[in-house]
Amino acid sequence: MVMALFLITGNSGTGKSTVWQELKNRGFEAYDVDEDGIAKWQNNRTGFIHPKSSIKKEARTPEFLKHHAWNVPRDEVEELAERAKDRTVFLCGLGTNESEMLDLFKAVFALVVDDKTLEQRLLTRTGNDWGKQPHELQQSLAWQRGARDTYQKLGYIVIDATMPVETVTDSILASLAD
Repeated sequence: MVMALFLITGNSGTGKSTVWQELKNRGFEAYDVDEDGIAKWQNNRTGFIHPKSSIKKEARTPEFLKHHAWNVPRDEVEELAERAKDRTVFLCGLGTNESEMLDLFKAVFALVVDDKTLEQRLLTRTGNDWGKQPHELQQSLAWQRGARDTYQKLGYIVIDATMPVETVTDSILASLAD
């Protein structure tokens, strides 16, 4: 097994948190930017970082989203990269500023699904309320439209996340053995 830091990214609703849980169940060191409280809403103009719990679904209006980004602090990812010098570590999740940290990852896995699956997952999931508001759902579906091509151009390893989580996780782990 490669000792390094790996990113598992993808649109909201593609299964990043589900893969995170599966990796943990298999004994891997894995972190989720949402569940572990790593990512936070940050004001694009002032730089103010909101505590995650301070932004409820009703406050995530189109106007709020226009002026805020869901960011992951680089210093926290650098700490994970340091830990990964002697072990395999996974970071699961999407931050608006993901592209600013690609140098810290050995490889990036991008989970993708079709529009119908994405919409169904966003509207029915219980662990995260992103995508339940119409403007959030539309934003996620818009992001979805060029995601696969973008991921391939960036050199990400694209994984079909419509498969069962065990198969998705097996595909990720098999890529580490190559």
